[in-house]
Amino acid sequence: MKLTVFRSKEEVVKGYTSLVAAGVITPLICCGLITMPNTASAMQTANTEATLGVTLSAEQDDNVTLVSDTAGDDAKVDELILHVAPALDVTHFFGDHNLNAKLEGDFRKGEDIVDGEMNLEAGVGVDFNFAGGLMIGLSDTYKNEEFDQQLYSEAGISDSQSNTYGVKAAYSFGERTSAEAGYSHERQEYDDKPVETVYDTDTVDAQVTIPVSTLWKSYLKGKMSSIESDEASIRNKDSSRGVLGFRWEGPNRFSYWIEGGVGEVDYENEGLEDYSEAVGEIGMEVALTEWSFLQASVGQNSYGELKYEGVFRHNFNDRMALTLGASQDTLPTYVLNSTESTYDVTTLRLGLKSTLMERVEAGLSASYQMLDRTNSYETLIGKATLDYPIQDWIKAGAHYQYATRTADNAGEEYDDNRIGLFVTLSL
Repeated sequence: MKLTVFRSKEEVVKGYTSLVAAGVITPLICCGLITMPNTASAMQTANTEATLGVTLSAEQDDNVTLVSDTAGDDAKVDELILHVAPALDVTHFFGDHNLNAKLEGDFRKGEDIVDGEMNLEAGVGVDFNFAGGLMIGLSDTYKNEEFDQQLYSEAGISDSQSNTYGVKAAYSFGERTSAEAGYSHERQEYDDKPVETVYDTDTVDAQVTIPVSTLWKSYLKGKMSSIESDEASIRNKDSSRGVLGFRWEGPNRFSYWIEGGVGEVDYENEGLEDYSEAVGEIGMEVALTEWSFLQASVGQNSYGELKYEGVFRHNFNDRMALTLGASQDTLPTYVLNSTESTYDVTTLRLGLKSTLMERVEAGLSASYQMLDRTNSYETLIGKATLDYPIQDWIKAGAHYQYATRTADNAGEEYDDNRIGLFVTLSL
């Protein structure tokens, strides 16, 4: 649970660029549909901000189940699939407090193989901002994934459902001194055969921020988490992390930070290696120009492995937007037949959006992911989109996506082509 500063009504309205608002409907990334351009028209009253939309699409997929060529010609299925992808994002303000509800879904049905599958994410949250600097937030999020798990995540993951609820609190002692704390519980259910696997994760984190000078501030933050599973006890572990950091915030939206501490990972299974490592990170954020932004960080995680993350964004005369991203970290595995407890994942991303002939929106995106474990594999996904707003409340377009995976285990490789037409309706 990542602690964040609670937003006021003015900040929410000014920065109303949620995934749903970013084009009325942003279908779940795993569904293989397009990401809509940022042209949402929000319904707004004195105390409520809302976006509502639905995308209808027909998509031809030449490898619906993402199987390898080694499975035989009969295993690879080509099918026309219909998608209905609704999205809702509503924020209601009552005084200094606000209530938010979000929903993003994708229901698909084909002629033969795909017999009604759904990806869904729904959440509700409330933020209370009290006089004197006290802020309290409550949230609950439900996710359901029934298709395309292997498109972006590790092979061997089955259908899953998760529910995460949490509470966070913050208190400000003046303008620059604050204390924050949070707790969350996540229940994950994987429909593995022959036994369903359940994981329960409890997380507690806290941070204290104290100014050192006009431009410098120090912070002390800690995090503890525990994962428990009766069906997969080999994944049970306790982990903790504590760091002391310093952040400099200068003029022209330029800042940098450095932090260091200790991280520990303790597995219940004595046959697995425990970790006690020095952890740390250095990073910076800078607005290079009025149209460019760069954020980058590098450090060491609790497993003693390299981690980094970087994002670069640039707008060309408000007609073209470029986004570049790169990241690497160590993540826990949930694959039952894996003898390893973690894997390293490296991701590279490219996004390009442009406006043609005043109204036509074109998009190009690409992502590369390398998952490093005993059976490593690499996944490359490219996507092109084109859409045209017929009216303020309706747009139509087309998309094409190609995905390929190479792996040490030939049975985990695949190639997949998807081409489709869509219509988006918005209120």
